[in-house]
Amino acid sequence: MSATPPESASTARRIALPSPFRLTTGGELVGAEVAVETYGELSAARDNAILIFTGLSASAHAAAHAADPSPGWWDSMIGPGRALDTDRYFVVAVNSLGSCFGSTGPASLDPRSNQRYGGNFPEMRVEDIARASQAAVDSLGIETLLAAIGCSLGGMTVLAHAALFPGRARGLVSISGAMAANAAAIATRSLQREMVGSLLKAGADRPLVEQAMRWARKVGILSYVGTDLLEQRFGRAQTEPYAGRGSGTDFEVESWLEHLAQKFVKQFDPWSYWTISRAMDLFDFGAFGAAPSADGLQHRADSDTAAAARTLDVERALVIGVREDLLFPVEQQREMGQVLGEAGVECEYVELSSPYGHDAFLTESALFTPVLAEYLGNLTNRSVQRPVSASSSINA
Repeated sequence: MSATPPESASTARRIALPSPFRLTTGGELVGAEVAVETYGELSAARDNAILIFTGLSASAHAAAHAADPSPGWWDSMIGPGRALDTDRYFVVAVNSLGSCFGSTGPASLDPRSNQRYGGNFPEMRVEDIARASQAAVDSLGIETLLAAIGCSLGGMTVLAHAALFPGRARGLVSISGAMAANAAAIATRSLQREMVGSLLKAGADRPLVEQAMRWARKVGILSYVGTDLLEQRFGRAQTEPYAGRGSGTDFEVESWLEHLAQKFVKQFDPWSYWTISRAMDLFDFGAFGAAPSADGLQHRADSDTAAAARTLDVERALVIGVREDLLFPVEQQREMGQVLGEAGVECEYVELSSPYGHDAFLTESALFTPVLAEYLGNLTNRSVQRPVSASSSINA
């Protein structure tokens, strides 16, 4: 996900997690917290809350508000009259555990050593992001969410949340997510981690790490956007006319990539990049569904997505995919919709088309707004509808 990280320090409130906060793989965090921003008003019945799980690089600042009027990464979708209508809903956006925008992550100080965690941050899973976010919801006094919505990494996290906390969200929305990363996505992120991690682990100077981060970010951006968009926007254009000789200038697509990469490395912590990227690759929805172990977490030795889906307790699910998505191919969303539908979950699958590919949910509000608004309206009104086949689609 190429949501632009915030330009300034977050004004989000910090919510403390239970301490120690035990992680899925056995590590723990002491004095950990997550950054949270909220929009709208919680109803007297506390039944209108929507939890948003973000992509890899997004902060809790999903939309502008009085305390921070700077643009949020989902401004076009959150606010009065928008898909997530703040005149109707109380929207809760949480910066992922492990990130660097207010939540505890590798850039945070370890209270036991008074030094930054860096590479000593314990291995983290998507399940831990879901658990930390639910702890924030609990602290807000919300028993049941109207819906949990996740985009990109958040599309994985919303599945983990539904499996770990059955019945705590009436609705589930996964946008450009997956039940598990495919080999191509793992290979892409592995290359990015190798670029950055090899230097981090060798103790390289900051300029070298930043250079590796720029390269890794460029690889990521090319996996987010469709090739059609690049061709339409840039083609072979250069920053000055080509006169049949070496001009010494960049192609405009090179300059665009460099601009985005330079901006990213100044704002995102490299160890957070490594940690969250690895968590995405390790996620496997099919690992859920076994009986809870002594630590209260669920584990399954063999992946079984059908069994995991049967444990879910949601009234309605919505799965949205984009045909031009290279990082999370639309086949993964089709499979998710089918698995949920066959498990008895009332699931609507919507397939959209956009040259923005994986980033479409950030830019194509005209496509996503009617789909999300209708889904949330139906959920709110408790309307009785005939379940939509998981194999059906809405083409746009």
